[in-house]
Amino acid sequence: MKGQNPETSGQHPAPEQEPVKGHSRGHGKAELEGRLRELEEVHDKLKQDYEDLLQEASRNKADFVNYRNRVERDRSRDRKLAAEGAVELLLPVLDNLGRTLQALEGADASLLKGISMVERQFVGALESLGLARIDAAGAFDPNLHEAVGVEPTSDPDRDGTIVQELQGGYLLGGKVIRPARVRVARYEGGA
Repeated sequence: MKGQNPETSGQHPAPEQEPVKGHSRGHGKAELEGRLRELEEVHDKLKQDYEDLLQEASRNKADFVNYRNRVERDRSRDRKLAAEGAVELLLPVLDNLGRTLQALEGADASLLKGISMVERQFVGALESLGLARIDAAGAFDPNLHEAVGVEPTSDPDRDGTIVQELQGGYLLGGKVIRPARVRVARYEGGA
């Protein structure tokens, strides 16, 4: 085959690797690099959108937790307010039960025992709502007691102490709903 003309031998010579117009190897690489930059920009944008959505979801979750806590706090407050209103309405009934027991002293023992049991049950029910009686013994405390009378005393050690409780006072959940009405000793030196 030596010396044969390639056109007549049926073989075609290997084409020279001439770059196609506008598609040189260097330009293909630049095009790929450009496309890679575009993809990186899209990736960065998607990543930023993801981070933004994640932060928004986190804020929404925190808002929901705060909302749920606020609703529970409101429910608890509403229950306390309802209990306070009910207890305030029932305190006069409790006072009247106490007065009834005092009036029945020396009466039929079974009647006295029955009313005493009702009073204890009533007090127990109120205590289950958070009611606590204010101690009216010792020193006068204007946060817990209401002075409705003064009794003179010659003993300086008794000055400002409670002499008599006229009406019981009560706390509900640590809050004074009715102060104890008391008489307080006042020192009148050297009398």
